[in-house]
Amino acid sequence: MRLLLIEPSNLLRERLAAMLASLGCAEIIEAISVEEAAQFILVLRPEIVIVDAGLPDRGALDALAWAREKCPAACLVVVSVHCAEPYRKRWLQAGADDFFDLSAQIDGLVKRVRHCCRTQFCSAL
Repeated sequence: MRLLLIEPSNLLRERLAAMLASLGCAEIIEAISVEEAAQFILVLRPEIVIVDAGLPDRGALDALAWAREKCPAACLVVVSVHCAEPYRKRWLQAGADDFFDLSAQIDGLVKRVRHCCRTQFCSAL
């Protein structure tokens, strides 16, 4: 199973990647921009894509829509430090399978990835 983590902050990306790698259920691929992530999506077809809502380039909404188009069965998760309900709702309406506030819902993100890994593993059998 492949997990693509699109996060522009080196520190946050490294911490999230280490935390998710410790689950042992997915190969973690890291990208810092939409352009870099696009190459990974085309070649590797990740089963899980985690997108930071604050991407500086083409925009996280575009990245989410593009990932959904290229990997329709992938679990798409958006993470952000902005947690207001209208903001969360916008992401879910844009096609995210889930949305997590990085300042308070890290456990939820880990549970979601673990669930996606189990679901993908079971469907591959």
